[in-house]
Amino acid sequence: MNRTTTVRVDIETYEGLKKLSTELNQPMQKIIQEALAEYKRKVILSKTAEAFAALKKNNELWEEETEERKLWENTLQDGIEQ
Repeated sequence: MNRTTTVRVDIETYEGLKKLSTELNQPMQKIIQEALAEYKRKVILSKTAEAFAALKKNNELWEEETEERKLWENTLQDGIEQ
């Protein structure tokens, strides 16, 4: 059973959601679910990019990272068929 709740939004947001619902012929709930999933992906990618940038700024950690990558690259040349 799908449980639901009420969320308050301003009138502009509601009107935009209603318009999208009509244009896409989808329920507002589905549009919100998909928008939230997309936003989560965006946040995860943003945090990943920030962490990667911080890693690259730390010379010692970045060197460890590149050394580990070299080790992993060698595993592809170990003669084992894929």
